[in-house]
Amino acid sequence: MEREELPEMRELAQLEWYPAPEVALWCFLPYVWPSGARTWVPDRSTVWSMETCVDSAGNVTTVCCRPLSEEELLYEEAEVNDLLAESGVPARPRGRIWLLRPPEGFTSLAAVLGHLLAAADKHGVRQACCSEFVQLSHAELRHLFQLS
Repeated sequence: MEREELPEMRELAQLEWYPAPEVALWCFLPYVWPSGARTWVPDRSTVWSMETCVDSAGNVTTVCCRPLSEEELLYEEAEVNDLLAESGVPARPRGRIWLLRPPEGFTSLAAVLGHLLAAADKHGVRQACCSEFVQLSHAELRHLFQLS
């Protein structure tokens, strides 16, 4: 079952909780997001790999989907944890789907992410999972959530 189909994910979506993005740029978010506005559920989902073959003209000839093996999942998790370590962030706990709630004044997680990207542009910070972007995001989130 895919993560969006899990009953607990559907219930939390109704309560305006958004899954943390799975892309490398944002892998640090659960670490810097204020604790009162983040939660997690056990990850019981299936992660899929899609392989597409194309011919010389660029036409799709075959598409194969298969669940990732435990070894592939461990490899992906190790890559993310290496990136986090390089950014000064501890490894993330395995087997969790993180959910985030936006601060007041933001209607979606995407709006908050857009704000963080704009702040990085404003301050000349590279938009990547790096210590500078992590620190800037942490400070911006503390401000948005009105934390001291």
